[in-house]
Amino acid sequence: MTPQTRRAFTLIELLVVISIIAMLVAVLLPAVQSARESSRRSQCLNNMRQIGLALHNYHEAHSCFPMGAHVRPGPTYSMGSLLSLLPFVDQLAAYETVDFNNPDCCQMTKALQAANKPNAAGARIVSYVCPSDPNSGRTLKSGPTGPLPSSADCGVLYPGNYLGVSGDSGIGYPSCYFNINATTNGSGMMFTRSATRIDHVNDGASQTLFYGERGLPNDLGWGWVMCGGSECEQYLSLQNGLIGPSNTPTSSTTVSQFWSWHPGGAHFLLADGHVRLVNLNCSYTTLQALSTRSGNEVVGEF
Repeated sequence: MTPQTRRAFTLIELLVVISIIAMLVAVLLPAVQSARESSRRSQCLNNMRQIGLALHNYHEAHSCFPMGAHVRPGPTYSMGSLLSLLPFVDQLAAYETVDFNNPDCCQMTKALQAANKPNAAGARIVSYVCPSDPNSGRTLKSGPTGPLPSSADCGVLYPGNYLGVSGDSGIGYPSCYFNINATTNGSGMMFTRSATRIDHVNDGASQTLFYGERGLPNDLGWGWVMCGGSECEQYLSLQNGLIGPSNTPTSSTTVSQFWSWHPGGAHFLLADGHVRLVNLNCSYTTLQALSTRSGNEVVGEF
């Protein structure tokens, strides 16, 4: 009789295989995550390129760029520049719901939502959010019946990541929380009731920042780019510089600084329409110079 052969793994063989698989996962996971972030970064960059193209198409149609914040007289909330760009980012239907003569965009938005009609402020416009931001794509029910009872009552809002650059100085946080008009004579491209033109850019369109990224706080209390506040909400100055990724559970002083979830820096759109990642190591002096449209500063490589 021949002895019967056992067909099975020994415990040592099984442990060796598990160890090899664990090592492969440890090696491949960072590469997969890096590839995903690279894809998200490319999408974010394309979003800002689309905004840049929309800005220049708007300029072609109206002989100036849109207001950084469209504020009506009186204690009201403002409509942002991204609202004005909707027809130029294939969102004409959402744009046609906007009444720019309405003195209160919050009441306008709430009325449209109550009537179950399309509205721009609560619409999911993916080109206005950065896919790397974990809070992008979320909506907030504002006002007394929502998670932020002390917030403005503007209905359901869809916060965004892209804000105009108002220059090298502004009122900042917390002043922007109380002052709806905020900066009305900025040194940059976008501010309250601005009407800048490309011929106002004396520093060179390739060296003048137009739009930048800012992350959304977990409570979504800021970033109401369609209807909300003006400074810290729809545009920012570079007076507080650029910071790295900041997981802010609630709204804080980081609302007055540009930042993103991309490793190493944040994307900025320049006045000539191209987009680049501005490194966190970029000097504060250079950032200040880039933020103005006609400061006559000499800016080298950045």
